[in-house]
Formats: sequence, C-alpha cells, structure tokens
Amino acid sequence: MDVFATSLIDLNSYGFGKFRYSLLWLGFSMSWILIFLSIMPLFKKKHRLIYYYVLNVIWIAVFVTQICYVGQLGKFMIFSDLFVAGEGLQYIKTVLIHLNPGMVITALLSVGCMVGVYFLNKGVEEKEYKNKKVIFIILIAIGLTIRMISYLSLGSVATPNTWKENYNAKSIYSNFTNPNTSMYITGLYEYSIRSVYKHFYNLITLDKTALKKEIDHYDSIYGINYSTNDYTGIFKGKNVVYIMMESIDSWIIDDDTMPNLKHLQETGMNFTNRYSPFFNGGQTINSEFALNTGLYAISSRDTIYDMDDIDYNYSLANILKSNGYSANSFHANAGSFYNRSSFHKRLGYMHHYAALDMQKAGMLNEDKNYYADTELFGDDDIYKLMTSDEPFLAFFTTYSAHLEYTASNKVYKTIKHPYDVDKYNEEELIYRTLAHDTDTAIKSLIDKLEKHGILDNTVLVLVSDHYVYGYSDADYVALKKNVLNDQKELQNTPFIIWTKDMESKTIDKILDTADILPTVLNMLGIAYNPNKYMGTDIFSDHADDFVWFSDGSFIKSKDCTLSDEAILTKSNYNIKKNKDILLTNYYGN
Repeated sequence: MDVFATSLIDLNSYGFGKFRYSLLWLGFSMSWILIFLSIMPLFKKKHRLIYYYVLNVIWIAVFVTQICYVGQLGKFMIFSDLFVAGEGLQYIKTVLIHLNPGMVITALLSVGCMVGVYFLNKGVEEKEYKNKKVIFIILIAIGLTIRMISYLSLGSVATPNTWKENYNAKSIYSNFTNPNTSMYITGLYEYSIRSVYKHFYNLITLDKTALKKEIDHYDSIYGINYSTNDYTGIFKGKNVVYIMMESIDSWIIDDDTMPNLKHLQETGMNFTNRYSPFFNGGQTINSEFALNTGLYAISSRDTIYDMDDIDYNYSLANILKSNGYSANSFHANAGSFYNRSSFHKRLGYMHHYAALDMQKAGMLNEDKNYYADTELFGDDDIYKLMTSDEPFLAFFTTYSAHLEYTASNKVYKTIKHPYDVDKYNEEELIYRTLAHDTDTAIKSLIDKLEKHGILDNTVLVLVSDHYVYGYSDADYVALKKNVLNDQKELQNTPFIIWTKDMESKTIDKILDTADILPTVLNMLGIAYNPNKYMGTDIFSDHADDFVWFSDGSFIKSKDCTLSDEAILTKSNYNIKKNKDILLTNYYGN
C-alpha cells in the first residue's frame, strides 16, 4: 500500500532523494505495524482473528479512498476533507472511475492475506499466550525504537517562511500542510494518524493573537497600496453578472459546442492563462468562495460554508452593496447544498435563490427541470429577481455540465440532443450536449438583457469553476487541452469579461481565481484595500507573474523575473496568511 501510494505523486521538482525518503516512510510504517501487532496477544484467542480482520478492513478502506481521492483531485485526503464527504457520495461512480489495476491488485493482496490467515488459523491448535505482557512490551519497544530512529532521521527544521521549508523533511513533517509531500515522507499509516492528530491539535492550540501578528509580518514584507491603472473604472456604474460555469473546460469552447461563449471570447476580454487552483472543500465551492472573497477555502473544524464566525465585509457582494448595488445569487440546487442559503448571506448577498426550494414553495413551475441551465436562465421569474432599477450584482452558478457524463444524467435526460450519436464517443457526446445547454442558456440571458434595454449597461464575468475532472479519461482531457496530465496544468480554465461593443482583447497574463475579484473591482472604479485579498488586480504593477497552489508549488509566466526560491517563499507566506485571515476573522467587524 505504501509503495503504491507514494508512487502516485511526481515529486521530482522537490529534489527528494528517493532512497532516504523511502527509508523514512518504511520506518514509520514498520513501527505502526509492530504496534498494531503488539496488541493482538492481549486479546482472548477467539477475538484475535476479529481484531486482525477489522484492522485490515480499516486500512484497505483508507487506502482505496486515498487512491481514488488523489486520482480525482491530485492530492491526498486530509482529515477535514471528511466533512465534505456527504456532498461527494452522490457522485461515487465518478470517484470509482479512478480505480486502477495497481490499486485493485494491492487491495486484493491484502484480502488474500486475510483469507490465507483464516485457513491457516483453522489448522493451528488454539493456545493462549503465556507471556502476553512480555510479547506486548517487546513488540512495542521495537516499534517505538524504529519510530524514534525514523523521527530523528528527519533531521532539523529549515528556517521558517523560506523556500527551504518545501524541501526540508522535518519542516514538512512538523507543518503537515502539504498532503502530497507529507504522504511521501511518512507513508500511509503515519500520514493518516498524524492527519487526525494535527487537525485536533491545531484546534486546541489555536492562538489568534499570534496568527494576527503573522499576518502583520506578512503585510510588512509583501503589503501593497491601492493604485489606479489604465483599466480603472472602465465599467464604472455597470450592472455585474457573474456566471460561474460548472465544468466548462477550454477544449469544448468551439463553434460546434459553445459557439456563443466562443463569440464572447472573441469580442470581449479573453484571459487565456487563468488557473483555478483547488485548496479545500469541493472544487466548485472552493472557486465560488475565491470569486467572492479573493481568498481560498481552508481546512478547519468546519467546512468554509459552515464557518459562521467570519465577517466578509470585503467580499464582492458587500463591497458592491456599499457602492449602491443590490446583490443576489442563483443556483438550481437546494439551498441546503453547500449550505448556500446561509453561506451566501454571510458573503453579503441579499438573497440566495435556490430553484429547487422555490419549486417546492410553489414559486417556480414544478414541471420544469431547473438543473438544466436553459430552464433556469430562461425563466422570467428568475430574470425579474436578478434585475433591479438600481445597479445590480447577480451571481449565477450553472449546473448543466455537472458530472456524471452518462445517459442517466438528470439534465441530459430532459434537454435537446443536438449531436449525431456517431460524432463522438458516448461520454464526450453527453458532456458536449450538457455544455451546449449552458451555452444556449448564456445566449438566452444576453438576449433578455438586450430586449429589456439593460445589456448596454451590464458587464458579464464568465468563469469556470474547474476543469472537467469528472471525465473518465484524464489523458484524453489533457490531450485536448494540449497540456500535461498534471493537476496544475489541467486547471488552466476559461475566464472571460464581456460587455457590449467593448474592444476585444486577448490577455495572456498569468492569474488565478483569487485575482478576479480585485481585478473586477478596479475595472468598476471601486477603491479597495488590496491587502485584504490573496489575489491581486492583474493589471496593476504589483501583480504576481505566477500562480500558487495548495501544496506550495507554482506555475510562473515566461516573463517572471523572480527566482524559484523567492516564489516558493512567497507561496508559503500566501498559504499561511490565507489560513490565518480566516481562522482569526482578521478583517471582521
């Protein structure tokens, strides 16, 4: 299990010496195995086999879950990720796509051992251990000795908040913030147990005063002042419609599948080098949070949408409301999903309109499938709730292109199918059909805004939440995107800003999801405190020429003049500041 798990992540960029790090996880794992075995003699003879089976089943389950998780999201699961497991269970079939032969064989070997032990046990005369305590002490002593050797072999920690932290075994182990490198060093057993320990340890030892001082220290190094640029105020006073497009990937924006979105790309501002890094929670809610706050979700005792002790006075909705806008959000699903009804109010929206709830309350047509974007966007009642006589902000989260891409998809079964069944393989045909529905919905909304004379004074912000990770063949997706099958490269996703009769531009400056909020605020001519966001206005002089990810890694532009060491150091600071802001409610009232 350890060999297979640690082989899944390519850590060549970290320069880890494979032999040394293999000894580390091997030592930690052997120590836990001995500790587990030491307990066995303490059981009565009839209970030993049960203990052995329970232990095996638990670790097989942990192993399979981790492999599926890393296959889907590119990183190993941490304990707090279990708090969003409920939302993912409905898509279990898609998760199981990432079952692979190596994992299955490894799991079957463990099951084979269980079967073998059962039959071997039947042929052995049952005897009670005469020296239970001695056996226990010997095995525990050996296990703890191996563990101590492994711990000492980690070496000493690197200087905090430097690029060396990323490469230092003891720093990785102590911080335990990078799931992939932590697994590589510690192995499956130590990683899983330490993940639980660190979760509760961090909750108990949380020192908000110390964390606030760290934020102040960060701002003394990287703090910036608000400044204007050539794009400041170009959309001043316009209505703002955000459309966060579920699973709309770059490779399907073409004349066949999404001709309307392609037109918006060609006649608006097309940001070709935008990335949607995944931090914590579901990928959709992670991007939704970043678009609304300029921050990324964190792992804590609660998921980000259940944390009710944070004031988002700097959010998109709150900033625009303070400048005379109304603000409402819309989605097809129930408001309880991701707790959006409550969460979006904390983000500053006056109302979150959940179509499923509105149907149940008799406010929308009960016969329509509002999961289809054409139904949601085409509904006259939704349109009336979106618009206002005063400037308005409307935040839409689309649904149509949501996984799974099978004939049983609840949207696919009710929408028009524009493609010949021989044109694409089944999965791609279904995905394109769903994406086409999103495209048609966007066009219908634009047409309505035009019909009611609002389009001239409205700016659309169209942004994908993530790449199409629900597609079964990641290699095929990477090929279509012309990128490596890598979780960072795959997250290059669409971002378009469009308003009628604007000058078209293709912008290849590198940016991530958190950069979109300050960029839009600047284009609306709204002054803000740039230090409240982890993102930056990409048109400003202080915009970064790199994007950073939850594991501290990065992608930099070809024009970036910073050294890798400087980028890694700032990425470490970014991850810590982002988490500290939310844990301490740093900008709260």
